[in-house]
Amino acid sequence: MNSENSALMALSELKNLEADRVAQVEADRQAQAEAERAAREEAERRAREEAERIAREEAQRLAAEQAAREAREREERIRVAEAEARSRAEQEARLAEEQMRIDAQMKLAEKKAKPKWPLFVVPLLVVGLGGLGFMYYSGQKKAEEERIAAAAKQAEMEKQAAADRAKFQETLERLEKERAAQAGKLADINKQLEDKTKSEAELAKLREAKEALESQIAENEAEQESTKKKSSGKRKSGKKSSGGSGSKSSTKSDADSTPKPITKERKKKINLGDDNDPLSGI
Repeated sequence: MNSENSALMALSELKNLEADRVAQVEADRQAQAEAERAAREEAERRAREEAERIAREEAQRLAAEQAAREAREREERIRVAEAEARSRAEQEARLAEEQMRIDAQMKLAEKKAKPKWPLFVVPLLVVGLGGLGFMYYSGQKKAEEERIAAAAKQAEMEKQAAADRAKFQETLERLEKERAAQAGKLADINKQLEDKTKSEAELAKLREAKEALESQIAENEAEQESTKKKSSGKRKSGKKSSGGSGSKSSTKSDADSTPKPITKERKKKINLGDDNDPLSGI
């Protein structure tokens, strides 16, 4: 009877030990699964933070480039306006100088001329001043039309450039998100490959999945690089077109809006030696 009780107690003890061992194995498995989950979440979090940092730095760089470009364009507009103002001032000064010269000649001629001289001199002066005024007005009008056309073209180019930048930025953000997700999946696959409990078939499937995912990551990176090159090419093209058109318009406007003064070829001084000719000083 005692030996039967002893056997029952030993069996009960073995059952308890087996239950404890099973519980311990289950606890270890859960702890390992929890550790893997925590590591995977940490890797995904780091990948997301890296993608957000890269996107933020790219946005800051684009904003800095935009601000610098706007500053250069503003300085260029100021320079063109100053050049036009100088041109107008020089033209007005030449017209005033010519008017003063004509007034001086008219006063000198009045002292020597006969009463009929105004019938010939005044119409010539009116015609000359009218021609100068027309040339000045035509030059200013043409310069203004060219300036308005250049401004409209520049605004259209800036609008298109902004749309292109937004499109490229959207593409880059999408690719960065895809890259972060792929990095998380790759980290998960690498973690599973380290699991010694998996069979060779499971490991082969994981390797195939890893190769496919690495191929996708390579394609993603190539597309990102291509998008960045296209974005850089667009910006360089826009800068080149903007600078070239502005310089050409400014040069052409200055050339058209500056008429040659009619006194440029007059080199002879007023001759006061002939008292019989009332227009000898003109």
